[in-house]
Amino acid sequence: MKRFARSSTFPWRLWLLVLLACLAVGFLAGVRAPRPAPFLVLRQPYHMPLPLRDRLTRWIPATPHWAWAWRLQEAVFGKRKPVNLSAEIVSLADSSRPTPSSLALGPASFSHTNGLQVWLLSLDQLKALREHLKQSPGMERLSHPRISTGDGSECGLFVGQSFPLIGLTNQVGLSLDCCARVHADYTDLMACITYSELATNEAVVPGGASLVSIHTNLDTALRLRIPKGNGIFLFDRNARDSGRKTIGVILDPPQPKS
Repeated sequence: MKRFARSSTFPWRLWLLVLLACLAVGFLAGVRAPRPAPFLVLRQPYHMPLPLRDRLTRWIPATPHWAWAWRLQEAVFGKRKPVNLSAEIVSLADSSRPTPSSLALGPASFSHTNGLQVWLLSLDQLKALREHLKQSPGMERLSHPRISTGDGSECGLFVGQSFPLIGLTNQVGLSLDCCARVHADYTDLMACITYSELATNEAVVPGGASLVSIHTNLDTALRLRIPKGNGIFLFDRNARDSGRKTIGVILDPPQPKS
């Protein structure tokens, strides 16, 4: 009977230990972290960091017996807010060199020595930019991805195809990985964006085989602090210098669901 009494108290001791650990973690998480830099280019290949909350919850089994643990982590950390992210990928005309003056954007909000330029734009400015692009000769709308995720959760999508080349299977198309943490007056966004396409070179000798290669037109990773109500537009001004297409990315303001 004594052995049974000691074993029956074990779940309660475990529950108390988990509760104390979650309270300690919640206290540490509640300490105000410094604001991130407004703009930072991340070194590729970049892997999204796993937040402390996700590192803890991945050890909780997804079974009914552990439902109390999932309720406990929500009580400590708060319920995740769903967030909508909407982007638009466009190819700018090869015949005219895209410049801030030709796009009527003014000076870039942020720029990097690698050629990446970013503009912070209001809703009205984003609307005006879209209208301007529609009237630009040679502009092509490539993709319009939309993602619904949770605040602080990593998410990603791929739109394209798998293509075998030189004995390897390559992913060709749009790859978008991001993590958005929404604050009261800004959104801390980490994003990795890659856009590639197949290119076929005509055979030099009549009747010869054409050469197929993969052109990566955009490959960037950045962390950006976006003020509330603003979206972004970015492109790599050095894309044409290497024979690639110039790809522009429009990101609408991140929208937390009510």
